[in-house]
Amino acid sequence: MRTLRLSREDILLVLAHSLAQTQSIYDYEKEDRMTSSPIQPGTNYTVQQNDNLTTIAQRAYGNGNLWPKIYNYPPNKQVIGNDPNYILPGEVLYIPLPITTCTVTAVNGLRVRAAPNTQSAIIATYPSGTVLNFVEVVNGENVNGNPNWGHSEQGHYFWLGGTDPPNG
Repeated sequence: MRTLRLSREDILLVLAHSLAQTQSIYDYEKEDRMTSSPIQPGTNYTVQQNDNLTTIAQRAYGNGNLWPKIYNYPPNKQVIGNDPNYILPGEVLYIPLPITTCTVTAVNGLRVRAAPNTQSAIIATYPSGTVLNFVEVVNGENVNGNPNWGHSEQGHYFWLGGTDPPNG
């Protein structure tokens, strides 16, 4: 059996090369922070290495099962294509705002307006029992002690005092 003798310099060179090829614990911690940091709905997000729609939805909404909301947003579907399982690093996706629903409880129905006040143009009127969608609660005209108005994806507003709790 032949014995190979390495000098101290050779061993240090091999060790240095090995360490240079090994990812440090700090790099792993940085990746963990990057992949676990929240994504703000209502903003654009650039797809990173190892992302998928489930992990993006988990970070944006706290629920990975809401990935179809991201995929079905028309501009995102154009970027991604027909296979939601195939997204590429560098692609830019819009993360839609989460939608909340409420039910009209006002006996005379509820008017949807162009701005969060009773003087703005009426866009539509919905009867009691109608389910409405909104993406955020905004502070508007105080009506009967309640200044909360729902703001829809279409840019319309309705007074939440005429809806079921917790906003009405």
